[in-house]
Amino acid sequence: MNQWRPLKQLYLDSLLWHDGIGDRGLACTLCHSEYTPGGSAEGRVRLFKCRMCGEFMQCKSCCVKGHERTPLHVVEEWKGDFWVQTDLKTFGLVYQLGHGGLRCVFPDDVLRTMIVMEHPYIHKIHFRYCNCARSDKIDNVQQLLQNGWYPATQTDPSTCATFTMLETFRLQNVVGNMNVSDFVTAMERGCSYLTQSRYKELMRMTRQWSFLKRLKRSGRGHDKAGVAATQLGQCAVICWTCPYEGRNLPPNWRDVDPKYAFLYMLIIALDANFKLKSRIRANAHDDPPLGPGWESFVEPTAYKEHLRSYVAEKDVSSCIAFAALLQKDLRAAAGLRCTGVGGCVCARHECVLPNGIGDLQKGERYANMDFIVLCALLGFCLLWLTISYDIACQWHKHLRERMEKMPEHLRLPLDKIKLQCALPVWHVGSHDKDCQNSFSLSFKPGVGKSDGEGVERTWSILNPASYHTKDMNRGNREDTLNDKIDNHNFLKNIGQGYALEAKLIIAIVERARQVSVFVAVNNTVELEVRQEWLGDHSKPNPYVLDRKETPSEAQVRLDLKKEEEDDARAGRSPILGTSATAFITAGMQLEDAQYRILAELKGRALVAPDRESRIQDRRMTFLVKLARFRTLQATFMPGATRFIAEEEAERDSDAAAPKPETIKLWMPHQLAEDVRESACVRGLARIEARLRASQCVNALVTMRGRLHAKHHFLTFRNEHVMGQKGKTKAHLLIEQLGERVNASAEKYRQGYRALLALEGGGIDRQFRPLREEDVQLDGDHGESDVAARKKLAMLGAGRGARAPRNAPGTSKRVMSWITRSCRF
Repeated sequence: MNQWRPLKQLYLDSLLWHDGIGDRGLACTLCHSEYTPGGSAEGRVRLFKCRMCGEFMQCKSCCVKGHERTPLHVVEEWKGDFWVQTDLKTFGLVYQLGHGGLRCVFPDDVLRTMIVMEHPYIHKIHFRYCNCARSDKIDNVQQLLQNGWYPATQTDPSTCATFTMLETFRLQNVVGNMNVSDFVTAMERGCSYLTQSRYKELMRMTRQWSFLKRLKRSGRGHDKAGVAATQLGQCAVICWTCPYEGRNLPPNWRDVDPKYAFLYMLIIALDANFKLKSRIRANAHDDPPLGPGWESFVEPTAYKEHLRSYVAEKDVSSCIAFAALLQKDLRAAAGLRCTGVGGCVCARHECVLPNGIGDLQKGERYANMDFIVLCALLGFCLLWLTISYDIACQWHKHLRERMEKMPEHLRLPLDKIKLQCALPVWHVGSHDKDCQNSFSLSFKPGVGKSDGEGVERTWSILNPASYHTKDMNRGNREDTLNDKIDNHNFLKNIGQGYALEAKLIIAIVERARQVSVFVAVNNTVELEVRQEWLGDHSKPNPYVLDRKETPSEAQVRLDLKKEEEDDARAGRSPILGTSATAFITAGMQLEDAQYRILAELKGRALVAPDRESRIQDRRMTFLVKLARFRTLQATFMPGATRFIAEEEAERDSDAAAPKPETIKLWMPHQLAEDVRESACVRGLARIEARLRASQCVNALVTMRGRLHAKHHFLTFRNEHVMGQKGKTKAHLLIEQLGERVNASAEKYRQGYRALLALEGGGIDRQFRPLREEDVQLDGDHGESDVAARKKLAMLGAGRGARAPRNAPGTSKRVMSWITRSCRF
């Protein structure tokens, strides 16, 4: 049985009218006129359908009558075997303006043709204007506007676009960067009767529509003074949360207590973007923006005059760490009207400030950025201003002198406001250490957890528009970017409720964690030093690790030997001709030898063929040194011989001898406190305590240096080393560096355990227990070499060696205590 009937028959069956009439053939659903196939007789019945109205068939008269008020529907005619798209104009449909399609008593005598663009089609319709009393006070263009059709011109328009289509294009443009050319081409594909493109008409209409929408949203459409009275910045979407006098500030906000002045501080982020460039066009014409200087772009005339006086300016920079400082005057400008744009946004909420965008000329010069930031600050009443800029360490140096050359209405009253410049938290790592400590935004008062990188996230929204704006005329480009910026600001504003609530919840929890860590760091700084630095930041920063060399173990041993010699001359030495310092030093060296044997047994590095023989040699060397140590121990620790004998007596004589790396040395700290003084010569425990303290300090210094070396080589390996041979060698070196870091950590732990046994809890202010998570640098992610190898493998897959997405950010990391200076 054939269950697959022809598709045509299935489709015809679905269209039959099953009410007695459908049994005899196809017919109009409304008047039941039967379909007459073929022929061209005057009275034959033709059937049509409109997918917008529904999947039912209509005759010609019913179709025309049903579409008197909806002339923009797409109609198809049944040809017996297939459907053919047609238009209502060919049926004699005449649309009547002024009455929503209903017939007018006194219509216009002239029958006109209009091209109406309604996404996704372009329609050609016949229409008449209204001449009755309803149209006495409005002209023909207003009739089109009242009907929801926007004319391409105000003089006898023949092309229109519906309001719905214009708003659809605007949303697709600001969200998906759809350009007019692609949009209108897609619509024209469905029209066979168009003889010319409507690209220019649609370009003009969409640009005017977006501008009128911005005027409407900003309330300028109903100003009695007219649209021309719009002032700088009045047409922009303003951040709802930043402090604006007359909007969200209390009347007496200027009388605030100084310790709460940060509540009214404005934080802005400044940056340049070289993707949003603009080319010089040979066929360019004078095309100013529809609202020059009213929205995001700075006032063009004054801006050009300002730049003209800085043509020969050379910005000298002393910070060589950041690439922009070296390249800002080297940007290729041939064939470009502008090399990019400079932008200014509120750093907390990432909204572009009014007049906060300006074209760059010849790179990221201070002359460009000065004018942009000062134009963006027009209209703000400030007490405290923080500017985040990725080259703020250099930009701020002569800001006051450069500001004197600005137009008077743009100058900041620096004598009345508090101004601080800072580096955003992600870019600060590219600068010198001095810049990081002095200019990091994280260290500036009042900024909280603002990262200053919001302007970079704004560029990620605007950069996709660079592909179709770089060839636009100046006015069209500025209007297009203004529309995207307004959309960006609006979305930021409506999302601030949720965003600020989420940030507050996280901040409360994280604050408690950071305060506890800071208290521990703060306790290591003397009160006088801290207060002196708070009063004058030009003093050395006490929170930065002191890089002065600490006394080495050899220097401490030399000092102790000199003290022993002084005691011997004074007759206070119990044993002449010997050195208690040398005895304790020998014991500490034996501890190091035991750790090296244990580390060799674990075999963390690549296994060498002679490892077993090397371990046996180290064990034999240890036993020889242990015999000499026991001889000295009988002299300096006579009471320890009893504990050694008891330990040997308790050992099973049939069991194997203990391995050298497990033998207990019985140093002074390994004796009970109540027998320590009687079992050792006088002052021996004090000597060990001083040597152990020196051991801890030097172990920390060595460990920090080795961590720096490992971190540097990991970064170098991930960026530059390629190929199996190179990666294998790099892996071996990194493993060896890791073993040396662990050796320094174990040396510190040995000294800490000894100090804790000798002096008890009194060492907590100087030293702390060393955990595995403490063995990392300040700012290090704690990245293991396994994670580094995974990222290196990702490089081969084309994804790049990026940090993992779940890595803790700078604001959530805590300072490892090993980076703090130990004070004695």
